[in-house]
Amino acid sequence: MNTAPFILSNMLINFALMFLFLRFMMQFAQIDITNPFAKITHRLTKIVDVFSHIFPTVSKGRINTSALVLMFILYLVNVMVNAVILGKHITPLELFFVSSLSGVIKFLSLLRYTLLASVVCSWIMVFTQTGNGLVSLVMQLAEPIIAPFRRIVPNVGMIDLSFLVALFSLMLLEKFIGIIGHHLWQML
Repeated sequence: MNTAPFILSNMLINFALMFLFLRFMMQFAQIDITNPFAKITHRLTKIVDVFSHIFPTVSKGRINTSALVLMFILYLVNVMVNAVILGKHITPLELFFVSSLSGVIKFLSLLRYTLLASVVCSWIMVFTQTGNGLVSLVMQLAEPIIAPFRRIVPNVGMIDLSFLVALFSLMLLEKFIGIIGHHLWQML
């Protein structure tokens, strides 16, 4: 499994997936396009603009369905390429199921990593008493994930428990989907 084509293909596809995820989250968090990091992400993901003619945005332009579809297509390609490199035969049903399940689980884990990165960035801002563009960008990316939990979790002073509830909810959802997917796979 440690062959060079396997590692190289996974590295390239995961790199593209990371930028598509950033593009999706930047639009979801309504990050200003004039932000230098947003400009770089938009330039690297121009294909999303092409697909946006086919898959429109929803929720007042916040949810970029073309980025989500492109991420799913990349997961399909990733599973297919891995099967070819490893010499395994995969049926179309297996390809769709594994790609869908791994895509949802990976998306939830990327949301978790975004939350964790925002915590690290908030600590950096507290300890250095300064902020820069990247730190504020990461915190803005995490805000739409945490915001629904802030409405539910009561305020307990300076400690924001909504982050912990959001993190544990994402972890629980990720495990739940993994278990359900495993059981569904056993039934097929």
